[in-house]
Amino acid sequence: MKKLLGFLALPLLLLTACGGEEGGTSGEFTLVWSDEFEGTTLDSAKWDVMTGNGAEYGNPGWGNNEAEWYQEDNISLKDGNLVITAKKERIEGEGKTFEYTSARIRTYQKAYWTYGRFEARMALPNVDGMWPAFWMLPEENYNNQGWPVSGEIDIMEARGSSDLATSGALHYANTNGQHIYQTGTKSFSRRNGESNTDFHVYAIEWDEERIDWFVDDDLFFSVERRVWHPDGNRIYPDDDSAPFDRPFHILLNLAVGGNFDNGTMPPNDFESAELKVDYVRVYQWNYLLED
Repeated sequence: MKKLLGFLALPLLLLTACGGEEGGTSGEFTLVWSDEFEGTTLDSAKWDVMTGNGAEYGNPGWGNNEAEWYQEDNISLKDGNLVITAKKERIEGEGKTFEYTSARIRTYQKAYWTYGRFEARMALPNVDGMWPAFWMLPEENYNNQGWPVSGEIDIMEARGSSDLATSGALHYANTNGQHIYQTGTKSFSRRNGESNTDFHVYAIEWDEERIDWFVDDDLFFSVERRVWHPDGNRIYPDDDSAPFDRPFHILLNLAVGGNFDNGTMPPNDFESAELKVDYVRVYQWNYLLED
């Protein structure tokens, strides 16, 4: 069954299996959307800038006890990269005082997809208290049930306290609607001169049967449909691949503090840290684009 893509048509580039330092594919895809961040300002036709600490969206602390205040001022485009900067900066908002600012953007209501390859080339900050993330949420809640029933795909997230690992995760619900997740870790080798502060390509390949996670074309984690939707799991009655069978949009952010690294905060002398993104690209499986 052909899946519809939620964006204005762009010139399509046919890609076949390839690899290399800049990232690649493990099958045949067509490039359907990208942002190369070559301009001077963020493209508002592609990205929605989220602000505040989550209360405006009904999710104070973004559900993770995060300490930052998100604002557009922390977004810049430099030397062909999107740069999200977390800063030690006091600001008043939502009836509280926040000591840190940062930025969070998403493609919600602008671009969203069901299945494909999603990749970004990024360099991460190695600073305590930083939590960079490249991830996906559903464009619409599954049966109006919200998170976690509607699902979440974390393509990459990292703890700023270590430059030797990143991880990916899949969040969903069990038969009782309780939060369940699967996670895998990609480790880097200091001996080989590796670090997540260098640019790497972080990607998933997602279809009806499974989701695979890659760093620089190294497959390090997979989740098959039978894991998130076992036989008899009636929390997802409509389809045996729900909730990961419907459109999701992309998010990029650099959080401060939060639950992911057990509440680790920046050091006392912290001033700023940067998440750099060279590009974000979305490819669709060719068989889903065929008439």
